[in-house]
Amino acid sequence: MELRHLEYFLACVDQGTFTAAARSLNVVQSAVSTGVAKLEREVGDRLFDRTPTVLVLTETGRAVVGPARAALRARADVFDAVDGVRGDIRGEVAVGALVNVVAIDLAEAFAEIHRRHPGITIAMRQNPRGTAGNIVGVRAGTLDLAFLGSYPDRLPGLAVHRLAQEPLVLVCAGDHRLAQRGSFTTADLAEERMIDYPPGWGTRAVVDREIPNRRTVIEVADQFFGMSLAVKGFGVTLVPLSVARMQSGAAILPCSDTALMWDIAIAYSSTRVPSQAARSVLETVLELARPLRSITQMPP
Repeated sequence: MELRHLEYFLACVDQGTFTAAARSLNVVQSAVSTGVAKLEREVGDRLFDRTPTVLVLTETGRAVVGPARAALRARADVFDAVDGVRGDIRGEVAVGALVNVVAIDLAEAFAEIHRRHPGITIAMRQNPRGTAGNIVGVRAGTLDLAFLGSYPDRLPGLAVHRLAQEPLVLVCAGDHRLAQRGSFTTADLAEERMIDYPPGWGTRAVVDREIPNRRTVIEVADQFFGMSLAVKGFGVTLVPLSVARMQSGAAILPCSDTALMWDIAIAYSSTRVPSQAARSVLETVLELARPLRSITQMPP
């Protein structure tokens, strides 16, 4: 059994089609489809049902995913050990990203990683389910590290380091009735047109928990677009204070009756030993990706 065939198989699992898998691996599509077919002959069963639009794992395919990932991790561990003997730290580190993170100086941390270890490549992965998707990625082994926003209290299988905490604030138009008051309560939002964010996002988790009876009028996957809608009077939205400060012309209001707090953290698997490259990225982020400035005080 060739490891590259397992690599082709997992690329198909992650990408959904032979074409997308080939593109992600920078090989021709025929190499991927042929490699998967050879793997299927070796295991003696189909790994995918081929539909017109997407590859669907069979029961056998689902059983192969875990061992295949373990085999590729073992190969990576071999090269990691050799690099360690040579004193080299290199390799790709897959990092689960979050959109609109401005509370921490992530750019400085990544620039420093490049200065210290130019052989490390960081592959940022954006999951549409935000924090929830990143948690799944770390547990599945498709992500080495991941940023989490307002994560659950208990995360079996993950080690979590908090980087920053800040309040969620309400962003609305300057002439909104709540803007004149200067603050809001959670009860105030029951009658408002709420601009929400996708399920799985950390901000969404906080709002679902604290304001379950709100009236959502739109769901968007970009907080800056959500704030633009709010400034134009389309509705109101809740975002981290550091993000709200980036929006000009907005009224930014604190919550006066409940602590609506948003945390950002970095996590990795507590059941697998991270590579030297992943450890180096983690250590540099913990050292340098600290809040850019105070994010607990409202702007004047």
